[in-house]
Amino acid sequence: MNYALKNSIAYRFIRGANSVNKTLNKKLSPYDIAIEQRATLEIIKFESNVNQTTIANLLGKDKTTISRSLNSLEKKGLIKKTETVGDKRSNNIELTQAAEVILEDTIKEITSFRESLNKKLNQEEIEMFFKIIDKLEL
Repeated sequence: MNYALKNSIAYRFIRGANSVNKTLNKKLSPYDIAIEQRATLEIIKFESNVNQTTIANLLGKDKTTISRSLNSLEKKGLIKKTETVGDKRSNNIELTQAAEVILEDTIKEITSFRESLNKKLNQEEIEMFFKIIDKLEL
């Protein structure tokens, strides 16, 4: 039987995203970090003046979810939050040395995985994929 779910863009999109997340989380499990947490660390490392709102926007998550994630990373000793001077509602977020080590130790696996996905498509398909993903963003 063929039913609507199997032909749903949302279903296929979520299924593909879940497959990618599952594979990456398995690769990162020895480091006691999930892919979204690693992405958060990467954002903190490479974005200037990063805060909770910036991270939420870049990951497409709400600020409450990011707040929980940042608290978890802080408990793991991977980030340090300090109050922004003059704004008690905002924190500066910095990586710890332990986070730098995790980013360095995992970069080869993450890069290799990203490259293996890219190899499945030619350049035109990659550009079309990005165009479609951007179009689907609500």
